[in-house]
Amino acid sequence: MFTELRRADKAKTISEAEDILAGSPWGTLALTLGDGYPYSVPVSHIYHEGCIYFHSATAGQKYEALRGGGKVCFSAVGEQTRILPGKFTVDYASAIAFGQISLVEDKDEVIRLLELITQKYDPTVTPESTSAYTQAHLARCCVFKITVEHLTGKGLA
Repeated sequence: MFTELRRADKAKTISEAEDILAGSPWGTLALTLGDGYPYSVPVSHIYHEGCIYFHSATAGQKYEALRGGGKVCFSAVGEQTRILPGKFTVDYASAIAFGQISLVEDKDEVIRLLELITQKYDPTVTPESTSAYTQAHLARCCVFKITVEHLTGKGLA
């Protein structure tokens, strides 16, 4: 079902691919819309306990496309990416995950995941401020979960 990495010499281990997912400040979610068009959208995510999570508004194209579940692809590029002058390439590390997406339904789990997402993007927050922010936005946002079925990583180093 999944092809082998063509450039095996650039392959990362699963652990390294997980580190890329966890450390990347954002990733790109790819899916197919109901009309057959591809759709790719950047999201702020966390990689937690082998799954990818991100928040979304409870309205709009992304939400409508995802709320029923299905297959998706998620890619992330490490923070240390840089152009290598004179070498016609880029020093990079990337990860690609394939999996099934689902809407997290349990309210307590949604709150916990929103707090983890908030902490990733603002490590200076306190538990109190995170909780207040999460509660204020809970009515108009949700959390999606990608259950990873296949993960690869690739890079120069």
